[in-house]
Amino acid sequence: MDQITQDYEKLFRENQELKGQLEQVNKNIARYQEIEEVLKKTMILAQKSAEEVRQNAEKEAQLLIDQARIEADRITRESEQEAAAILQEAERRASDAIAEAEGKVSAILEEYHHLENQARIFKMRFRSFLETQLRILEGDYDDTPLEREEPVEEVENRD
Repeated sequence: MDQITQDYEKLFRENQELKGQLEQVNKNIARYQEIEEVLKKTMILAQKSAEEVRQNAEKEAQLLIDQARIEADRITRESEQEAAAILQEAERRASDAIAEAEGKVSAILEEYHHLENQARIFKMRFRSFLETQLRILEGDYDDTPLEREEPVEEVENRD
């Protein structure tokens, strides 16, 4: 009976140790399950955060693209307006230069026609003068005075 008591005590102690170990294992399992749950929640939270970061990055990228597009449109409009203004100014200057050149050409043509007319008049008068002089030299001129103060011979001797 002593042996049974000793065996019983031994089994009781082993049982107590095993209960303690089981309790410790159960505590460890519960702690690991809590850690697992926390890790799952952390992973879900990290996934949600990553998704939010991705969505925010996409929204920001789209916003930057939209802003760049708006800025490009603004720059294009301003460039087109500036080009139109420059072209309009160039056309105005060209028109002014053409008008000025046409005015100068007109004045030169007018002067040319005036000089041409003056040359024609000069030629006619000079021709008339030369023809008159020829007639005088040939003695056919009728405009000689009838009475001369000096005889023709004296006039000829003076020369």
